[in-house]
Amino acid sequence: MRKLQKSPVEKTKTSKKEPLAEGLQVIVPTDSSGRRLWSKMSDEQIFRFAQKVMEEQGITGRHELEKADPGLYRILSRRGLLEEIVFEEKHRSWKDMSNDEIVGYAKKVMEEKRITGRKDLKKADPGLYLVLRERVLLDEVGFQDKQRSWKSVSNEEIVELAKKVMEEKRITGRKDLKKADHGLYNILIRRGLVKEIEFDGKRKNWKDMSDEKIVEFAREIIGENSISRRSELSKADPRLYSVLKRRGLVDLTFARIDQQKYDQARDAVIDALDAFAANDNASAEDDVA
Repeated sequence: MRKLQKSPVEKTKTSKKEPLAEGLQVIVPTDSSGRRLWSKMSDEQIFRFAQKVMEEQGITGRHELEKADPGLYRILSRRGLLEEIVFEEKHRSWKDMSNDEIVGYAKKVMEEKRITGRKDLKKADPGLYLVLRERVLLDEVGFQDKQRSWKSVSNEEIVELAKKVMEEKRITGRKDLKKADHGLYNILIRRGLVKEIEFDGKRKNWKDMSDEKIVEFAREIIGENSISRRSELSKADPRLYSVLKRRGLVDLTFARIDQQKYDQARDAVIDALDAFAANDNASAEDDVA
């Protein structure tokens, strides 16, 4: 049986001090405008760079890191590396918690802090809010602000509502609509209705973009909208997905997500085998006894 390889983060956690010291010298590559090119860095390099930032700035908590370097915090979250960093604040392993446990925990936090709205929860506990959004559990928490039942609303009505909101608030771009009404924007994404809305500006000239830039842009869209499937990206941005498909970049775009799914499935199999072996050994001991 082939030995399973460890992930970059696992290697970092189990390596000796010398490689870690080298890792603290990691420099983030940038483009001509100074924008950091995370796509050119491995998970291990980003992980080590985060350690360097936290050490240099005396950061011990998630909120401190997010405030000090929002871009770094976002890429750590997008690559699933936040849970690998040892924070000195209430460290929680969301991976070990079921959906019901996370919802119950969120309700407890909201009760203790007298939180009733999404924005307040996001501000009070960004990590908790993020995992609720990633697992599509926000509607299960029971917020008192802007609770709407989209099930009874037709596609035509949702599109008309979106146009009305954009007109009233003078919104012209996707990000502005998402910021003004996150719930409405999400239902447009889920139902594949974004293409029905006429957004102004920011139309990408795909011909002038390299494959690397297009993949990077697509991954940003995936991260912002908690997309995990190809069909979801196709609905969220049909034009972008079409370009990815034409250039043969769909698999590359979803490579990390596919790897995460593979790792989860692998871990589940290993856990099942360990449990089976434990039960088998217990049965053998009983027989001997």
